[in-house]
Amino acid sequence: MEARTADTLRAVLRGAGRGAQDAAAWDSAVRAPVGTSRRITFLAADGGTGTTTLASAVALAFAHRRTGPVLALDAAGGPSALRARLGIEDVPPLDDVAYGAPVRSLADAREVTRDARPGLHLAGASAWAPHLSLWADAAAAVGRFFEVVVTDAGRRTPDDAARLAAESHVTAVVARTDAGSFAAGRALAEALRGVLPEARVVPVLVAVAPGEPPFVHSARPGALAVPHDRTAARSLGTPLPQLAAPTRAAVAQTAAHLLTEARSA
Repeated sequence: MEARTADTLRAVLRGAGRGAQDAAAWDSAVRAPVGTSRRITFLAADGGTGTTTLASAVALAFAHRRTGPVLALDAAGGPSALRARLGIEDVPPLDDVAYGAPVRSLADAREVTRDARPGLHLAGASAWAPHLSLWADAAAAVGRFFEVVVTDAGRRTPDDAARLAAESHVTAVVARTDAGSFAAGRALAEALRGVLPEARVVPVLVAVAPGEPPFVHSARPGALAVPHDRTAARSLGTPLPQLAAPTRAAVAQTAAHLLTEARSA
């Protein structure tokens, strides 16, 4: 009995040690310097994938841990948009950012965007997804003044998805864990890699409901995974709540992996 207890304790301690090492490595990757502005784009493979929630959580993770400024661009639109998740009103539309006053400095860039949280600025307010050229022009106008630019692109046509991936340093394809959404995410990721062999495409699976289909564990090589978060699921369309510890760990891993990929692009 005592031997089994000791073995169990050692296993727990080993697991805790690995967890601490992982967390430290993720934090180091999130805080790593970048030579030039890096664009990280989130694409929804299906409806109801939690893409906006994940994009806002990752943007906040960068803002909390990095010393340089971070920009979030809403190219998805709709009521449950980044501005709702970040609890910000009166967000400037992408039109103002792209075609307004010339932006020649970080101070100018901060002026034409909205201060969402310390270190994080936000732009993009629309009832529907803006035309892709508008996003591209807005990103070109201000993106270079921010170390990391996180875009929530929502669900897009295949052509739009390919253009987004081509103009981003890394693209996260977000899908649910059910079979249909999983297949849609895999198909989109493979399609992007097919037309853009050099593009960095990372599948991310989000459990939007309790439980996870057994097939997911063996069918997601190369994909990141975010567990179900009951509080986040119940708060759609409102400011992002305090996430559970497993969710925070998954967000940190996702942010670290995406920025590492973006830095290497």
